[in-house]
Amino acid sequence: MQGTVVFKTITKEIALIGACYLTFALAKNFTDPSPVLTAVANGWSILRIESTLALNWEPFVQQVIGKISMGALIATTYFYVAGMWLGLIAMAIFMFLRDRVAYINLRRTFVISMVLGAIVFALFPLAPPRFMPGLGMTDTVTMLGLDPAPNSDSAISYNRFAAMPSLHYAWALLIMTAMFRIGGLWFKIGGFVYQALMFIAIIATANHYVLDAVAGAILLVVAIHINRWWNRYDQRLNTFGESLLAQIRDLDQKCRKKMGSIEVPDLRLQFMSDFMLKDGYAIQSSQSKIVSSTMLRPNTSHQLSFRPELNYLSFVLN
Repeated sequence: MQGTVVFKTITKEIALIGACYLTFALAKNFTDPSPVLTAVANGWSILRIESTLALNWEPFVQQVIGKISMGALIATTYFYVAGMWLGLIAMAIFMFLRDRVAYINLRRTFVISMVLGAIVFALFPLAPPRFMPGLGMTDTVTMLGLDPAPNSDSAISYNRFAAMPSLHYAWALLIMTAMFRIGGLWFKIGGFVYQALMFIAIIATANHYVLDAVAGAILLVVAIHINRWWNRYDQRLNTFGESLLAQIRDLDQKCRKKMGSIEVPDLRLQFMSDFMLKDGYAIQSSQSKIVSSTMLRPNTSHQLSFRPELNYLSFVLN
């Protein structure tokens, strides 16, 4: 019995998170369908800001990783593609089994960050460094054939102009925060190393700017504070929601009861006695050859209809 409950809970969690992510993936359809010019213009604006702040490290980071070895650049690319999902799944399973309350906070913060990210993507399309002409950066994900849909424009394909904020880095910080919450020296070291590697990966693969990582960190802080506010007012929100639903159900029952008490006269017999069908049209009996309503009564030679109100109609049609 307990195993069935756990299975239903896990299935519910997978369906909930999957539905949230599918909604997030579809949200790009509500934005500009071809924001190329705007996204590239925003990219140059980000590069100018980074140049002013001495944060334009993107080409340098990719060149350093490439000079260390091509294997390091390839490993960094694979980590960018798969590391985020593996980290999220592993942490979700661990927290689900270890601390259900912490898991709920992790899940809620994850969903809130998706919602906030989708809003920013819609308001501020941004071309990543790999799309910026003249920047000289290589799209390592496409070069290695790891792009899930290089030429796809389907409804659920990822948004290519959603560079800021970097959800890769925001969720890496979320994993680090969860590992810090677990406690223990090795968990803390592992969480810090994980987010540091993800920071290098998003830059070295030419998918994000340095400021994208900064924006991702800010977004996560906002999501964490929204989750804390949610926890603070969770009981009030539940009470308000239950009260609102109860009022809606009560109003629905009253409306149904009132509608059921209304008596509607049955006009079918009156209609059948006052009108007859001729050539497919209903005409008044005074205009027809039938002058008496008694003539509309079927005699015993006619078979009665299975519905009494149709008896007159059957006689007229005969």
